Amino acid sequence: MYFPAPPITFSTMSEFGKFLLLLLVLTLLVLAADRARLILNLQQRSTRRFVHVAVALVVFWTPFLFHDVFYPALLGGIFVVVNFASLRLGIFKGMNVDRTNLGTVYYPVSFLVLVLLFWDKAAFIVSTAMLIMGVGDPLAAIVGSSVSNTHEVLVFGERKTFEGTAAMFLASSAMVIAGLAVFRENHSAILALSWSTALAISVSIGIMVAAVELVSPRATDNFSVPLIASLLIYVAVSNPALFDFFMIGELLAALVAGVSYLLKFLTRDGAVATFIVGGFIFGFGGWEWAVPIMTFFIIGSISSRLFASKKSSFNLLYEKGHTRDSGQVFANGGVGVIAVIGSIAAPGHQWFLAYVGSLAAVTADTVATEFGVFSRRDPFSPTVWQRVAKGTSGGISAYGSTAGLLAAAVLGILALPLAGGYSGFLVRFVVLAAASGAVGSFADSILGGTLQSQYRCPACGKITERKKHCGGNPTKLENGFKWINNDVVNFVASLVGAVTMPLLFK
Repeated sequence: MYFPAPPITFSTMSEFGKFLLLLLVLTLLVLAADRARLILNLQQRSTRRFVHVAVALVVFWTPFLFHDVFYPALLGGIFVVVNFASLRLGIFKGMNVDRTNLGTVYYPVSFLVLVLLFWDKAAFIVSTAMLIMGVGDPLAAIVGSSVSNTHEVLVFGERKTFEGTAAMFLASSAMVIAGLAVFRENHSAILALSWSTALAISVSIGIMVAAVELVSPRATDNFSVPLIASLLIYVAVSNPALFDFFMIGELLAALVAGVSYLLKFLTRDGAVATFIVGGFIFGFGGWEWAVPIMTFFIIGSISSRLFASKKSSFNLLYEKGHTRDSGQVFANGGVGVIAVIGSIAAPGHQWFLAYVGSLAAVTADTVATEFGVFSRRDPFSPTVWQRVAKGTSGGISAYGSTAGLLAAAVLGILALPLAGGYSGFLVRFVVLAAASGAVGSFADSILGGTLQSQYRCPACGKITERKKHCGGNPTKLENGFKWINNDVVNFVASLVGAVTMPLLFK
């Protein structure tokens, strides 16, 4: 007797079959956007936004399609290659704006990274994080470009608006709550959350994600937003108590950033960056981690303001002024954020030591720079083995170095009372904090004198870190690389300090 095979339905389809179908759907979306641009004479930014939203909506349902991590990882890998190739070849202009904008590459890269990190733990985290970016970013762009009388902020040379950021916040919050609602029945951890708690989580994540999107330059938000969103969703679901502290940390960080902006210690984008850095460090680290970075911020701000009139003649030699922007905030506090996240992902004493070492380095370097100009003799440059003019990148003075060493020691002293088990190592902890500060500051001087970009003003002939000098006249690159500015050097110096202190403490 012949029994016909049962029909193949979507529910009975193999994961390989679903993978092929999903690959086809995503490809058709890209092709449809490309054709629509030509036939309907649509602007590239419109079709790009369509692809952004449509892909995110499709990807959102992938946890219901795949249990195995292999197929979503393969999907992400394929589109990383395809998107990069299409960008370089100048095809699929319905989603590619120009060859220098790597947003369409960052998006699948972030998906691939998140799949490898979270798929086996909770796949809905990946799809929800991608939905946040896929819906929130286009909405922020639409609102930011259509609303009149916007409040602009300059971030890494790009102009963004707080109105667009507000739209990003609303969309992100809505997407988080949508993700928690859709996948609620499939995860006991989400079921354990009350709806009021879920709403509070969504708002908290929405605020942080909107801030991250605002200060992410050149389409890097396609990577940074999903990464931060997924991390926060994971903590909120797996450790609600810790996320409660994070929400408190956000409030404290907002207070610090707001007051500092009013006191003109920070620019607008610098205040947003401070909120991000402070939110993670205060929220996940508590007072133990909050005290060192607040110490650095206070010491750095005071030293920058002290005797400002006497130091004014050197201001045009430095790349930036005393009011810190987002680049300076991330250069000084970025390693600290990495350390506090690392302490959650893989708990260990070395993270806090690295954190203190990084802050000791930037504290020592900041103070040495501010006070070094008061030295009676010109500073010595170890890279050219001779004395150079005050304010020259890479110069070291005995006065500045001593002040920097003492500042790093003060940071170690103030960090110690709340540092738990380290309180029994008073002398050792403080001496090594000072040593880490000295090593990091020395690394800053070496990099500043060799790789950091230095320009010569054709009008006055002086060497400066600025691209414009003497009333806005363009300067010419004299030494170093254009992409290595003072922020890059400071970040590397903080990294050197972060490596130094755990090594010395052994």
